Amino acid sequence: MPEPPWREYRGRSRIACGGRCVMARNMAIFYLTLGLIIICSALFFAFDCRLLAASLSPAVPAAAAVQFVFVLCCLFRTTCSDPGIVPRGTPEEAAWIEEEIEPPKAEPHGAYRPQPRLKDVVIGGRVFKLKYCYTCKLWRPPRASHCSSCDNCVDRFDHHCPWVGNCVGRRNYRYFFMFLASLSVYCVYIMVFSIANIAILAKAKDNLFDALKESPASILVALVAFFSIWSVMGLAGFHVLLMCREVSTNEDIKGVFNKKRNPDCINPFDRGDGCANCCYVLFGPTQPSLLNVRPWRDDENNSDGEPYADGVGAGVISNTDGGEFDDQEDNGARELSSAEGLLSNGAGAGGGRRRGEPQYGSTETASVAQAEELPIGQVRITKSERSDSRPVNWESPEL
Repeated sequence: MPEPPWREYRGRSRIACGGRCVMARNMAIFYLTLGLIIICSALFFAFDCRLLAASLSPAVPAAAAVQFVFVLCCLFRTTCSDPGIVPRGTPEEAAWIEEEIEPPKAEPHGAYRPQPRLKDVVIGGRVFKLKYCYTCKLWRPPRASHCSSCDNCVDRFDHHCPWVGNCVGRRNYRYFFMFLASLSVYCVYIMVFSIANIAILAKAKDNLFDALKESPASILVALVAFFSIWSVMGLAGFHVLLMCREVSTNEDIKGVFNKKRNPDCINPFDRGDGCANCCYVLFGPTQPSLLNVRPWRDDENNSDGEPYADGVGAGVISNTDGGEFDDQEDNGARELSSAEGLLSNGAGAGGGRRRGEPQYGSTETASVAQAEELPIGQVRITKSERSDSRPVNWESPEL
């Protein structure tokens, strides 16, 4: 019985629950975040909600409970989601790419340093530069970057957030923003009603000091919420501006689409309207994970006894047009079907292939599809010399 794929994962992210959860290795600050939310909420429910429910309305603790659950759901969804990790190249792919790329030039003293490897691709009439990642052995998709904390290339990399214990990328960005927005509202809510609870006690006892002495947790919760509001709400507002411009934090820091530095630079991902950009980020489709870390199926095996990944039948590989290639057909048809058909099924770059089979072209196909926000299987390669220094043309039925 072969090892499940999640045991063969080579990055620093922690794979849990049989491949269902992907999170960072260092979770200390995440536990601090979780502890602050739970402890402050427990103090609020224990010391404030009883008097508020009797004096004002039972809806006050009920609304707080709903917000508390929603904040935790957004937090755990952000922490346990695959942020958009791009699978590393297999040894066969790495060897093939190394053969196609010129070796680095030696320096006068005999030592050499690898030069940055760039490739120009044309997508929808625009030229994008793909950078080769020496660690992951792949061409990074547009807007992807390598996270040094998790040791992964992440698609539409925004930043690595230790407070949520995970990278923030294409697949969990919306949940990260929902966590910030909901936590901002929740902090304001418990701060206001903690102060209201102190005011009610002070009015009943005719002394503010006696009110604070009777409910010291109220002032503690109000202070923690007050100081948290400035950082959380400020960060949420900053990400609202980024969403309106359709720019990630990483791109904003590097000034990739900064018109002051590059007046002629145009953001090809901007839809021309801030509201449309926000709606697409928050309500647009979630792309399937490219990281196949789920266990292999036991009920379907190939002729050599090796199991297929989920979504692939025994002896049959599907293409994008709905046809089938028999398992005995030549390798060229199988490689083309792996790059186009299996990726379109949501298995990811190499996720739906058989174990050990090269996935030539799959990473580049995924790169272009993600740049155009298209299903990966709809990308067509019109030029076979992909390692050439000239731009590579990619076409899609929707372009």
